Amino acid sequence: MSTSNENTPNSPARAEAAGGHSPAMDTGGLYRALAVVLALIVIAALAYGLVQTAIKASALFTG
Repeated sequence: MSTSNENTPNSPARAEAAGGHSPAMDTGGLYRALAVVLALIVIAALAYGLVQTAIKASALFTG
């Protein structure tokens, strides 16, 4: 007896074998939005660090 799900009527393997697409959850938009938000946070932190470094470096040279 097989414990595989390949023999069920709605299995992804059966759908692909029939030339169709396997049913999948559409979570690409959520992950893309999360990636953009995290990238913006990292870019903002880097920009803040560069500004603070420039301020401190200019204070060293201007006295």
